[in-house]
Amino acid sequence: MARRKKKQTRKQQAKQQRQAEIARIRKERGWRPSHTHSKRPQDEVIEDMLPLFPLIDDPSTSPAAGMEQLMMTLVASEDLIEEPEFEDIIIDPMRCVDTLVEVGEELGIDPAALSQLPDEEREDTTMQMLEMTTRRLLTDELRQDILSALNSLRLRLKQAGQPEKAAKAASLQSFLGGSETSEVWPLIGLVQAIVQRSLAAGFELLEASMEVVGADGLDETETPLSLAERVAQSSVAQKANTLLQKVPGLSRFLEKQADSIWDEGIDAVFAGDLYLGIFAVEELEVGFDIFKTTLGDNLSQETDAQEPITIKPTEEQSKALVLGIDDFITELFTPLRLDLLRTRLDTILNDKDSPRRWIPFILMLADYLADEEAVANEKGFLISAFLGEMRAVGAALQQGNDE
Repeated sequence: MARRKKKQTRKQQAKQQRQAEIARIRKERGWRPSHTHSKRPQDEVIEDMLPLFPLIDDPSTSPAAGMEQLMMTLVASEDLIEEPEFEDIIIDPMRCVDTLVEVGEELGIDPAALSQLPDEEREDTTMQMLEMTTRRLLTDELRQDILSALNSLRLRLKQAGQPEKAAKAASLQSFLGGSETSEVWPLIGLVQAIVQRSLAAGFELLEASMEVVGADGLDETETPLSLAERVAQSSVAQKANTLLQKVPGLSRFLEKQADSIWDEGIDAVFAGDLYLGIFAVEELEVGFDIFKTTLGDNLSQETDAQEPITIKPTEEQSKALVLGIDDFITELFTPLRLDLLRTRLDTILNDKDSPRRWIPFILMLADYLADEEAVANEKGFLISAFLGEMRAVGAALQQGNDE
């Protein structure tokens, strides 16, 4: 019991230190809620704060009145992370872990030695590392996401008839919304809670990845496909599903990461930078003919097999080009031709020398193309790949002519 009480005392002291630091910075920066009673959005936020701080908007009140309570509210705001508005706010978990490790190295702190420190020293060091890590992870986008979530939370609680809870959200929104308070963000309980949640997810993901890698590291002779199959058959997949259910926002974060991987891959395929060798030369020649027929006089004999996609067609010609290629792709990809494409991707994934940068994209593509409606669903990819390979072949022909 005494030890628990001592631990609580240490946490209380840490909160008091953060309150004092926020107050100091606030005083230096001169932040204070406005006293105006107009109905601008920011003034509405100030009014929503009044159930917690009834004197804070009173011109006759000294600037110090109510500020201590405000500081306490800011520091002890970690419980707001449980509100649904913050479920989707998570920082890249592995980036969080990397940043924490980087901070530890700069401070000369060995993770193994940290656990052996006396309670007080360990807690102080941990808080210092968390604050430094939080400061480095804060981006303008993250700040805006938090402010937007606070605004939504304030409005929901206000509408639900919970003025004191709405006042807590309003106080954070008002304080953090000030340009002069950016230095204080890493000290706010809610902000630190978001970082801690992201860190916890990062350590669990790291543990799962270490299970795949093993003590001896990755086998350099293992192919991307065999590695993916091994991961799918291991307990890692189950752990990942459990983690997705346990950590709010992680699923949405991974979806955004997947979208980014997909978009980057499609752009590379279209630009000809990622050449998958999906189409035969004879098939690409049909594409050149489609361009030549559609563009007519706009496409000279000299350029039709060199840079066909750099020509700027009219709007009508663009529509005709897309329709022409779409019809050709639809006709080309019979069930047998689709199986050949799937085999081609398996060949790439079974090659240990395949470019590692694009493996996640190719794995996603192979998964999408396994669907029965793959041709219809992935028509955008197929057209992009067709145009990209035409571009790559045209550039190769141009280089050959120049030589």
